[in-house]
Amino acid sequence: MAKLWIGIVVGLLVVPVVAAVVLFSGHFPIQATAKPPGLERKIANMALDPSVEREADGLSSPIAAHDEDLMKGLKIYRENCSGCHGDRGKPSVWGRSNFYPPAPQIADRGDHDPLPEIFVVVKYGVRYTGMAGWKDVLSDDDLWRVAAFLGKIKSLPAPVDSAWKAAGPVTPVVGPS
Repeated sequence: MAKLWIGIVVGLLVVPVVAAVVLFSGHFPIQATAKPPGLERKIANMALDPSVEREADGLSSPIAAHDEDLMKGLKIYRENCSGCHGDRGKPSVWGRSNFYPPAPQIADRGDHDPLPEIFVVVKYGVRYTGMAGWKDVLSDDDLWRVAAFLGKIKSLPAPVDSAWKAAGPVTPVVGPS
């Protein structure tokens, strides 16, 4: 029994001491282009989803996500998000390779998360990722428009899909569909 307790105490002391030595001796990679250690990625991913789910619990979009709202969401995405997350058929070179962790290329893969969770990530950002929070930059309605656009990026209504496929500035659609 004494050996067990000695093992537990040594384990509880050795692991933090080794971690501190690695961290404070400059041997932990800080470069955004460095591949993250597996344990770090696993812990971060395990924490992200439950945190976003908790924050989004009970939220619902106040906008109807008609063509006009989706078009506004597209415009906001192109002006503010595509630099990191890519545009249709144009992944962000630096967003994929020079961010830590790499910025998801939402333009090509879409977003499968529920709208309230997309809204939470866009509004508050994600710590230690480079994903800024937009709560002090855009109104909640505009944040919901971006979330609606991202949530439907693979199944946009025809007028919005045409604008998404076209390069250049977005011409707003007037009135709901």
